[in-house]
Amino acid sequence: MSATSRSMRRALAFLGMLVLTLSAVALGPASKARAAANVAVELGYADDLRANPAHFPTPWNGSPGVVFEGCTGSCSFDGGAIRFVNNTGIQVHLDYVKVAFGTCVFDIWNKNVPLNAGESAIYTQTLSGASAGCQTNGSFDTSDVGPNGADWSNHCDQSGVIPQVEFSIDGVASTLPDSGKILNTGGVDGASCGMGNESQQWAPAGSVSCPGTILALAPPTQTHPVGTSADVTATLTNSCGDPLQGAQVDFAVSAGPNSGVTGHVLTNASGQAGFSYPGAAVGTDTVGSSVTNPAGTIVSNNVNVVWVKRDATLTIDPASATSDFNDPATVSGTLSDSAGPIAGASVTFTLNGAQTCTGTTAANGAVSCSLTPQEAAGNYPLTASYGGSATDNPASATATFTVTREETTLVYTGSAHAANGRPYTLSGTLKEDGTTPIAGRTVTFTLGSGATAQSCTGTTDAAGNASCTLASVNQPDAATIAATAVFAGDAYYVPASASLAGGVVFTSMTGHAYGLKSSGLVGISPTPQAGPVSTTVAGISSPPCVVTISGLINAGTLCASVTTAIYPSSSAANASAQHVGIGVLGIPAIQIGAVTSSSHESCAGGSGDATVASISVAGIPLQVNVHPSPNTVVNVLGIKLILNEQIPTDSATDHTLTVNAVHVIVPGLLDTVVASSTSDIHGCY
Repeated sequence: MSATSRSMRRALAFLGMLVLTLSAVALGPASKARAAANVAVELGYADDLRANPAHFPTPWNGSPGVVFEGCTGSCSFDGGAIRFVNNTGIQVHLDYVKVAFGTCVFDIWNKNVPLNAGESAIYTQTLSGASAGCQTNGSFDTSDVGPNGADWSNHCDQSGVIPQVEFSIDGVASTLPDSGKILNTGGVDGASCGMGNESQQWAPAGSVSCPGTILALAPPTQTHPVGTSADVTATLTNSCGDPLQGAQVDFAVSAGPNSGVTGHVLTNASGQAGFSYPGAAVGTDTVGSSVTNPAGTIVSNNVNVVWVKRDATLTIDPASATSDFNDPATVSGTLSDSAGPIAGASVTFTLNGAQTCTGTTAANGAVSCSLTPQEAAGNYPLTASYGGSATDNPASATATFTVTREETTLVYTGSAHAANGRPYTLSGTLKEDGTTPIAGRTVTFTLGSGATAQSCTGTTDAAGNASCTLASVNQPDAATIAATAVFAGDAYYVPASASLAGGVVFTSMTGHAYGLKSSGLVGISPTPQAGPVSTTVAGISSPPCVVTISGLINAGTLCASVTTAIYPSSSAANASAQHVGIGVLGIPAIQIGAVTSSSHESCAGGSGDATVASISVAGIPLQVNVHPSPNTVVNVLGIKLILNEQIPTDSATDHTLTVNAVHVIVPGLLDTVVASSTSDIHGCY
């Protein structure tokens, strides 16, 4: 048949459906007529005795949304098929379906079959296998039915029979002629007349036979940055281009960086199924699709999805591009790409081609690191660079970094005593921000003022100290004489000055720590005991740990230490116990797991903490935090437990903090402290 003839036949089929629609509107209520008019009727032929998956009607039994009025279980098919597709948006009922071949009428299916919106119903043989002639006991081998039901097996001459499909939808009856003779394979026994496999793909009732299937996947090639998604569309039609709705399309990435990704999507009314998946790595994916029916699998063409690296964007925060000379500067920036912030990436900052630092980006793409400028005050180039990754291209950024003169502090350190006619040494210390010594700078010292002032100069050493000596002091009579030190500043440092302060007050540090102490029914002196110490210098009091204590109170690995430090002055005490068991008659057994306590005091303030691994009373575990809140109180079975007990004492110049990891109190019977740390500092100014 020519393409022109085929197009005319398909146009006539459409007009037939239009007449059916108009008739339905005229015959029944408006809602029923509209419903019947939006139920598509398709015809096909199923033959899996001589399997050809491309011709077998698809979808078939087992596909999602298919109501199957045919043979189920282990069945073989050689029969015509009618399909109703409900595109009404509401449920309809197929009152009956009949097929007439002249005087031979097939009325073998259930009546009043409900069909939900979007579902399709397939009517075919209800008995397995082939038959011949007009056998209406469940067979539907319509390729072998001739005029008035004659056995048309092995007939290659034209029967002239045009099957009539009779059906009713919600009371709206219709008859559609199978003018394309799809149900009787062109009016001849197709299996005996060169057709071989008799399967006919679904085609609209009244159209010509369109036996084949086309599964096309598009687009052929697409390119995306990794981290985004690719979309492919499979189009399933019969060989005439009619869409095949409701068929499951299986998508698979068979090769490439995303190999193994799969998806399953039903075709819509246009025969199309869209599949989207994200790309995780650079490379080229090979994507294919397939549709499976009882006769086998229909395979589409393969398409390519090319995944490329994303372009990264790196910026420098201009507010971070400044610092004093020799002061650590926290430079910062942000790294991102089209997918958003880039986390976990290394970014290197370089100042003036000399100082560098490297930071790692956070979850929001922010990155920072510290570098220390060694240039004189001025403007210098700052660059940031990112080397790229498996998913992102390299990126860089530039900014202007401003170096300012470093702040300085000068402290006068000379003696508070001097006499006329005797030598006197003036001295001082020059530092950056009071912490880092400045070497090689000139400091001018002056004793007195006005016309009688005496001056000399000194150069700072590696510790920032400078001094000079007046051979003989010669100052007018006065109760006090001023002594000053002046640094004039340079391209790197701002000026600084200092004068003699009167009096020095030493700061002393004390401390005390022990692993276990008890009083009452069981007396145990502090064990082991660090301190008490009292000193103005740095030191450590750390007696050997006590491995075991046995008795009504048993314990293992008790340790204690007190550490003092200067510059700045501080006292730190620590104590620990691996475990403590209390088994005193008349008191529920107490088991305490590993505990620690710590106390730290300086003139700037103090802090303490305790950890408690576990506590049980009478064999019952207590729910305690590993880091209890300060002064957590637990009362159980007449026992008072204070966890992370903190006892501070403060005045203007003195500070003390005692931290007890666990304090066990049984009123009138027992008072036991486990892991106690006390730190003190005195004479703060």
